[in-house]
Amino acid sequence: MNGNYKRKTNEDRKKELDALTRQLQQGINYYIGSQRYTAVLDSMSRFYNYSINNSIIIAIQNPYATHVASYTTWKNMNRSVKKGEKGIQIFCPFQYHVEQEVNKIDPKTNEVMIDKDGNNIKEKKLVQQTGYKIGYVFDVSQTEQIKGKKEYPLEFVDDLKLKVESYDETLELVKRFSPVPIEFQSFPGNAKGYFSDKKMKIVIQDDLSESQTIKTIIHEIAHAYLHGKNVQEDSSGITFNVDECVEFPSLGAHYENLSLDRAIDIYKNIPADKIKGISFVLHDNSIYSDMEYPIVIGDEIKISNLNDVDYFKDNFVVQRTVTELQKHFIDDGFELRSTRELQAESVAYMVCNHLGIDTSDYSFGYVATWMKDENQLMDNLDVIKSCSNEIIDGLGVTQNNIIKEEIGIYSPHELAVEINRFSQDADPYEYRDVVECTSSNIQQIESDINLGKTSSIKEYLNGFISDNRNPEYVERSKQLLKGLKVFEKNESFDLLHIRERGMKR
Repeated sequence: MNGNYKRKTNEDRKKELDALTRQLQQGINYYIGSQRYTAVLDSMSRFYNYSINNSIIIAIQNPYATHVASYTTWKNMNRSVKKGEKGIQIFCPFQYHVEQEVNKIDPKTNEVMIDKDGNNIKEKKLVQQTGYKIGYVFDVSQTEQIKGKKEYPLEFVDDLKLKVESYDETLELVKRFSPVPIEFQSFPGNAKGYFSDKKMKIVIQDDLSESQTIKTIIHEIAHAYLHGKNVQEDSSGITFNVDECVEFPSLGAHYENLSLDRAIDIYKNIPADKIKGISFVLHDNSIYSDMEYPIVIGDEIKISNLNDVDYFKDNFVVQRTVTELQKHFIDDGFELRSTRELQAESVAYMVCNHLGIDTSDYSFGYVATWMKDENQLMDNLDVIKSCSNEIIDGLGVTQNNIIKEEIGIYSPHELAVEINRFSQDADPYEYRDVVECTSSNIQQIESDINLGKTSSIKEYLNGFISDNRNPEYVERSKQLLKGLKVFEKNESFDLLHIRERGMKR
């Protein structure tokens, strides 16, 4: 050990932790304040197994990092950290106990015990607390293979990359994964699609590009996950009025207390030469209750007006109204900048980014102007991250299930049986010379699949594809290789992707 080494004191560690916390705070302000919100989402997508704060702090210290792990983990992967490389600091949770005075609980009734005077009886207990310390990780670019040791393939198991070039497969994947049916229709307005919680379906414009179709479906799936399960479908909270002449209401008929469908019917029967309008009235006991507010004027939905009132932006009844109106009218080109829309669009960005779908046309330039509360922002990022992870993981499971159905193989054992049968059919003489016992051969193949030791099997199957002399064997080889992708245990990075649990730092 270096003689100049000085052990860090608790005060040193606290200062170091405080400095990293300040760096995180400044980084958040920089990313959001400079309208580089997508950089936050990019980092969360790359490090989706890490806490939000650690995702951000990693990106601040090394914007080009792609896959990180501790020094020990890289060593277990037979890779060493290059000389002179500086570790990336992250927050690491640890548990400790403190003695606290707590209410005594009766083990029989599970209720707080009280004394004869009616006061809660207290007892001292050790209570577990969570603290944070500084840990260090290194990006894969900061490491190198240790010569002479087994080389693990750097195939990152959490990288589900589905290019839009395989549009049919990607479309089938998202349709299979969607929690509600997806329909394609042509409907008026500028909306690309919508999710109907009442009718339990997603509807997508049928003339979108392939890339935009996938993006819109994922956006609406996010709505279904985030906003479809606890949304009240009671329409009594809003009514609609129609005016024949918005500029001078006294010069035309005025219709009140209408349903939205009835309001649209009346509006469309008013002659086109009048500046007609639809307004809404909320009945929800809020400060905006019973106030008439214009939403359609001269065949255009005035979304920009709604953005001036925060309550309207996050009110689901108003949002649903806009979505329904977009089926019948054009809008003024503005987005309804609600938290719900930010969440759904952010989830779509992260999932598309993870799938390898181009995200260059996403824009979040308005985030800094209306996400003013940092606590609110971080709470929303928690929601976005959780939903994105669920969709990304779910798409992976769905993709594997599709492959299992396609090849008709549902377990490693079945795959081992099929590989053994293929080798018998494709090269029976070699098989009889090499294999002494069929059951033992199947058992060995299954073991290799479960351990990830499949390089020789892949080489064998790829040989038939390269040879390309027998179409049947080429197709069977491709199917079996797909099966290996689904069932084999990947040796390369299982150690690196242990999810951080309960980390809010």
